[in-house]
Amino acid sequence: MSKVRSDNISNRANDGAPKLTFGAEVPVGYGITGAGFINVSGVSTFSGNVSVGGTLTYEDVTNVDSVGIITARTGIKVLAGGINAVGVVTATSFVGSGSSLTGIESWNQFDTWLYGGG
Repeated sequence: MSKVRSDNISNRANDGAPKLTFGAEVPVGYGITGAGFINVSGVSTFSGNVSVGGTLTYEDVTNVDSVGIITARTGIKVLAGGINAVGVVTATSFVGSGSSLTGIESWNQFDTWLYGGG
C-alpha cells in the first residue's frame, strides 16, 4: 500500500492542479472539503443524499418530480395528467363551464335575489 502525505499537490510545471487521468476515489468515511469550486462536465451520479448549503442552479431540465411550491420565471406547461390542487388556487382565468367548482355561488342564485326572477 502506498501513502502520499502532502499539504499541496500541483502539476509538473507547478502552475496549476494535476490532471487525474484515471480519476480519483475517496474512501468511505472521507470527503472532499475546501472553499474552492468543483467543476464537473458530463454525467454525474450521486448514490446518496446531496446537501446544498447555498443556491443550486441548473439548466436544460426536462423532467422534474417535486412536491412543494412551484415558482416559475415564465409559464408552467402540464402536458398530461392535469393538476390536482389542494388548498388555495389563484388564477386570472379558468377555462370550461365551471360546473365542477365547489364553494362558490352560481349567478342564478344572485339573479333570483336581486331581480326576483330566475
